[in-house]
Amino acid sequence: MRILNVVLLVIFTSFGFAFAGGKEDGCMKCHRLRGLSVLTKDNKIKDCSIRESLYVHSAHRKVGCRECHNKVKQYPHKVENVKANCSNLCHLADPSTKKPFSHEKIFKTWKESVHGRNYEKAPSLYPDCSYCHTNQLLVEPEKSFSECLLCHSQKNWVKEKFVHVLRKRRDGWEVVELCSSCHEDKEKMKKAIDLEGIKDKFEKEKILFAVDSYKITMHAKMLYLDREDKRAADCLDCHTNKEGNLHDIFRKNDSRSSVNQKNIQLTCGRSTECHPLVLRGNMTNFATTKWVHMRPLPEDTGQKVVCIIEAIFKTLVFVVLTFACLIVILDLRKTLFDRGE
Repeated sequence: MRILNVVLLVIFTSFGFAFAGGKEDGCMKCHRLRGLSVLTKDNKIKDCSIRESLYVHSAHRKVGCRECHNKVKQYPHKVENVKANCSNLCHLADPSTKKPFSHEKIFKTWKESVHGRNYEKAPSLYPDCSYCHTNQLLVEPEKSFSECLLCHSQKNWVKEKFVHVLRKRRDGWEVVELCSSCHEDKEKMKKAIDLEGIKDKFEKEKILFAVDSYKITMHAKMLYLDREDKRAADCLDCHTNKEGNLHDIFRKNDSRSSVNQKNIQLTCGRSTECHPLVLRGNMTNFATTKWVHMRPLPEDTGQKVVCIIEAIFKTLVFVVLTFACLIVILDLRKTLFDRGE
């Protein structure tokens, strides 16, 4: 391991001009090297190499490294300085205002949300920008820009301006899987519950079994059968506001929350593809989260009944299909024997 550190030191010293500036701030002079690694405090090897071919085709390909990693001033990099700051002003201009582009508004919303307000206290428990935004590759330009070019004749301009719009988006089930990657981890959720100071037993159960309770609802089953079904609600459809920026996920008792008692009717009925009748009358009892997240707890009598009925139907389906297959096999056997005679 010491040899590895010495090699890294030599490499970085040899490329000391790496931070002299330029299109990529010189950072790729070293970070493009395969196997570039460091030893973390917990004695784990962290890969710091960047595949240049992926970077130059990403949505951030024209953003210099140090525009986001703005605290990096020297080598060796200090651990507390390497993290990207997504709220920085970019050198790219917003085409609508001609001013430097920034994610500051979105970043502020995240900082106030359930995911961001306690992030500094326990970074390992909450998702930051890079956890969800993986800087995916752009989709194939030849396929993506064809419709745009019907009106916008300058292909280079279209590629430059629409680069963020044309990235591959997650479908509904991928959103559920992303949210579940944290919310299915019971130990992580228990630590978050303690940090949030939640004492109510029912509230704890709702958080710990949020994924399990969602996956037995009609919303999840429709989405599982057809990932492109716009009528099937994924996590973001219910837990963010229509006019928000998909980062405004607040606690239920927060008046800004889309699942707050005063907002839940609007959330359920805001689309004609969902429940439009909710907005026509006082249907608050229908539009409550207890109908969205059914409790999958063993001690819940209602859930036991649901499980029993589900087991009965599965058994009936199996018996009927087995019997039908048996009839077909016997009929086929009789037909073959008759031909043999």
